[in-house]
Amino acid sequence: MISKNYSKGEKKKKSHRIELSIIIINWNNKDILRNCLNSIYHTHNVSKYEIIVVDNHSGDNSVELIKREFHDVVLLENDENLGFTRANNQAIKIARGNYILLLNNDTVVTNRNCFDRMMELMEKNSQVGILGCKLLYPDGTLQSCGESFPSVWGIFKSQILFAKTWKRFGKNKQKDKHFKEIDFICGACLMTRKEILEQVGLFNKKYFMYGEDVEFCYRVHKAGYTIGVLMNESIIHLHSKSTEKNLTEMLYHSITNELMNLRMLHHTKLEVLFAKIFHLIGILIRAFLVIFRKGKNPGDYWRLFKRLLAKQNK
Repeated sequence: MISKNYSKGEKKKKSHRIELSIIIINWNNKDILRNCLNSIYHTHNVSKYEIIVVDNHSGDNSVELIKREFHDVVLLENDENLGFTRANNQAIKIARGNYILLLNNDTVVTNRNCFDRMMELMEKNSQVGILGCKLLYPDGTLQSCGESFPSVWGIFKSQILFAKTWKRFGKNKQKDKHFKEIDFICGACLMTRKEILEQVGLFNKKYFMYGEDVEFCYRVHKAGYTIGVLMNESIIHLHSKSTEKNLTEMLYHSITNELMNLRMLHHTKLEVLFAKIFHLIGILIRAFLVIFRKGKNPGDYWRLFKRLLAKQNK
């Protein structure tokens, strides 16, 4: 069951031409959601935007927050947690903008009118099918500026060599080229055209959460479009704050979907097996390391290890 709530402000906006539909999925993160929405309103003239929040049956009064403080937001209420992919598809189906922006609720927008400049680049370059911006950690260090498609070597580097951790110590260069072409954009901030979704289809509902951005970008690549990052624009991404309340479940979906994407990218069964092994080793390493980190529970990683091992042995 879906409950659609349109405020008086939203009804008035229906007479205006909507250029951009910003879609935000929420589940039990009302404070983070409030910060995200306020950051959009503080940095953008939203008269030609619509903001659609899909709430996946939160129990923390997130819905009441939207109704009380954000009267212009289009709110979809689910009576169960449908996951990231299906919830985004719900919003896309009712979105009225020519452009669609998927935005995580654990993001903070800091650059004024950055979404306008992203749309401007796509207007001038019809070959660009998906566009993102830099994702930064709260301390300003670089989190992501687009990624390569997953590979066995890439999984080895991230799980065994902690490549993503070392990457964080790299400099966030301000003089990067304006546009960087890459394989896929993280779904934390992903802009595309409505017509592209109509051409290649919605997000694949096989993915509850994580990995759906890779699969979608792969289809857009196959349709002949370019995917890239606007390197002089950035937003803050708190990184997994929207899902950390259930770490085991989150990591399970992330890993199993990454392995599914390896198969989609035509990796052999042996390569996928090695990727599983690297993930399992990485889990054991992290289970040991979190013993020394306050507030972290090694049991989360042990449960994940046993669950993945059982799946591998099927």
